[in-house]
Amino acid sequence: MGQFSPRIAVMIPAHNEEDSIADVLKSLSEQSIPKGLEMDIYIALDNCTDNTEKIIMQCNARYHLTVFLLRTVDNKQRKVGALNQLYQLFWGNPIDPVHQDIGGLQKKYAESIVAFVGIDADVYLDKDCIRILWSELSQNHKIGAVSANYTCLVPESARRHLRNDPNRERLLRQGKYGTPLNRWWVAQQNREFAQWTMKQKYAGHFAEIAGGQCSIFRPKAAKEVSECYKLNGLYDDKSDTEDLLLTQYIRACGWVCLISKHARCYVDSMKTLHTYSSQRNKWVSGTTDYMLQDGLSTKYARRLWIQESGLFINLLIRCLFVVLVGLSVLTEQFYWNWIWITPIIAASILNLILTLKTPNSRFIDVVLAALLISPEIYLWITIGIHINVWLAKIKITKQDGWANQYRAETGQTRSHFVLYFLLFIFGVATAAYFIEVNSGLLASQTIQTALKPYLMQGFVVLTILTIFEFMVMIHQIWRLRGPYKA
Repeated sequence: MGQFSPRIAVMIPAHNEEDSIADVLKSLSEQSIPKGLEMDIYIALDNCTDNTEKIIMQCNARYHLTVFLLRTVDNKQRKVGALNQLYQLFWGNPIDPVHQDIGGLQKKYAESIVAFVGIDADVYLDKDCIRILWSELSQNHKIGAVSANYTCLVPESARRHLRNDPNRERLLRQGKYGTPLNRWWVAQQNREFAQWTMKQKYAGHFAEIAGGQCSIFRPKAAKEVSECYKLNGLYDDKSDTEDLLLTQYIRACGWVCLISKHARCYVDSMKTLHTYSSQRNKWVSGTTDYMLQDGLSTKYARRLWIQESGLFINLLIRCLFVVLVGLSVLTEQFYWNWIWITPIIAASILNLILTLKTPNSRFIDVVLAALLISPEIYLWITIGIHINVWLAKIKITKQDGWANQYRAETGQTRSHFVLYFLLFIFGVATAAYFIEVNSGLLASQTIQTALKPYLMQGFVVLTILTIFEFMVMIHQIWRLRGPYKA
């Protein structure tokens, strides 16, 4: 049998990726692969109906890559199923009697693989990304996976470059160009990625999720997970966040999952509220499923419950502030307490530091973060998404997060933001009219006497929560004094 030199296998699931796959392959052709290793690229063509395959073949010839294509068969598990069919090339298919095992030459080839690199079909890798990931994976045998640092590419102005470009529609669809609002959305996602990345690095480079956008896996760890959890490949499809489950499975098998110190992967971003909401609903839904199934039994599950509680506290503080201040002003019982401004100052400093440490941040992003305009808008949107997900958990029927996200990204569904905004304006106008009509009654002695004890108790609760939130932000600012960057 033939002998194979050590190699890295790059695994890419692709479903109608004609607008992005060329950039992925170009970035792979520029990788500084460690000496003595070879790189093979495996792409699962999953029910593609566009020119994805044609573009792959053109790139393969242009960049002289080693690309192997697999057309998925009867795949109903979307990305998870496509990736699992790729891994079956090396491990066999445990549920198919004909293909449970692989041939001797395939086994020799599989034994030559020193690392699997899983990436999405819409990312761009820094030229040293795979080399750094491999170096960090090789530092200790107990390391099972290393995730790259993620950054969203900010779209350039379409008005400046594309007015007379015949490829305008295609370039806009690819997301390389956009409006100021598109760039604002991307900037917020970048700041969220930066905060998430630095939090992991300050926790000893503990990777919360070995993200599917770009992560490297030790073959032995991956095979152990597949066998231990009786998977039809490497991934489990019982959650919309398959990479979260995989990370926890790797840890449960005794391996360590880390986030890279420097390896950089530029990921696709959501350019509109509608596509962003669809993506985040899928992510939060998968995370929530994990929390509900795992309870408090793992360290990561406990972190998730703490994060969810923190989001609820943020919502409670804001609702209490609006209701209590509103009622006390209307009933002429309002007294200002300067302690309420302390979390505002702390939040401004915290978001300023986070934005300054975020790659590709612009001056306008720094200003909007310091004024708390962007963080506050983004927080309310995040809270709305989490509420929507928890309400969906009550329903009997389960939504297909992948399908919802794909339909949103391809323009098959429309946002209801305008409708919700109009309903909000109508509610505010109705409340203002009611207050105007009953202003005299609200300021009466009877109403003041009735509300006073509730207002006093409410303000005590608000003050306690405010102090707690202030201390949390001071702790976060203190941790950010270190050298780590996103």
